[in-house]
Amino acid sequence: MPKNLRVTLEWEFYGSNPDGVPSRAGLYMILAGKLDAQGSGLPDSYVLLDIGQSGDGGVRLRGHDREPCWNQKKPADAVVLYKFAAMPSSNYDEADRRIVECCLRSHTRPPCGTECNQGYEHPDSIAITNTGKRLPLGETYCCP
Repeated sequence: MPKNLRVTLEWEFYGSNPDGVPSRAGLYMILAGKLDAQGSGLPDSYVLLDIGQSGDGGVRLRGHDREPCWNQKKPADAVVLYKFAAMPSSNYDEADRRIVECCLRSHTRPPCGTECNQGYEHPDSIAITNTGKRLPLGETYCCP
C-alpha cells in the first residue's frame, strides 16, 4: 500500500569537515561553497552537489564513494560543505529516507548521486518542509 508521508527536515550546517555530522539516521546535503573568516558558510556561494540518505550519517560521509564526484564538480575556488537533517529510526525507516531522498533529487537534480534525477516514480506521496540551514534547497517540496 502506498505511503503518504509528511516530513520536516531540520538542516544543520557542519562546515567542511564531515567528522561533526552525527551518527544518526537522516539525509545529507553536499554543497560546494565558500567560507567566511570564521568558517561559516556563505549561502550565496552554495552549489548543490549531492543529496543522500543513511542510517548513520556520520559514518557514511567519512570516506563516501561519491567524494571524487564532489571534488570534480565543485568550482575551483570552493570547498565541499556538509549539511545533515535527522530522520530518527524511531519514526522513519530506510524506505522512508529513500522516498525523501528521491523526491529531493527529482526536484534539484544534483550532479552527484543521480538516482531519481529523471523524475519521481514512486507510488508514495510525500510533502517535505525544510527548515534550519536549508539553503540552497527550497522551503517545501511535494512528490507527486
